Amino acid sequence: MQVAPDTTGPIELRLPLDGSEAPFAYPEAEGCLALEVALSGGGYASLVLPAGEARSWAGEAFAAFSVAYREATGDPHALSEEEVAALPAAVAYRPGPGLHLCAEGEGPAVMRFHLVVDVAGECLDAGLLRAGLVEQLSERFSTARVAVSEGFALSGRAS
Repeated sequence: MQVAPDTTGPIELRLPLDGSEAPFAYPEAEGCLALEVALSGGGYASLVLPAGEARSWAGEAFAAFSVAYREATGDPHALSEEEVAALPAAVAYRPGPGLHLCAEGEGPAVMRFHLVVDVAGECLDAGLLRAGLVEQLSERFSTARVAVSEGFALSGRAS
């Protein structure tokens, strides 16, 4: 006779992931979000989190991976524990009420934003940063157009 293991205590589940495939998040039933990750042996696994906790959890996961990556590789560009601790909470940005815009006629509604982004690092490449900003904004939002300035130095030495 086989006895089922005691599942009332904590368990550890280790799944090797395929790091070449980006995780995919989507709304799940009952106010939850799911994060789907590719497994290295094929297939997928989903982590399900309450929507209210997902953003701060994602920030904590990023912080943990950044610190572990720096410790494992010695990469000076990865965030240290001190730098991670200095970051604002992932849920710190709370936009106030704003304009609610609806389309009229045959075309879509179009809204324009002016965005200021200060990027800090050991060595920054304006062209790559601009390309990354355009790519991320275009992927995240249904953008009609994204224009990014050339960028200018706030501190540091140009080479």
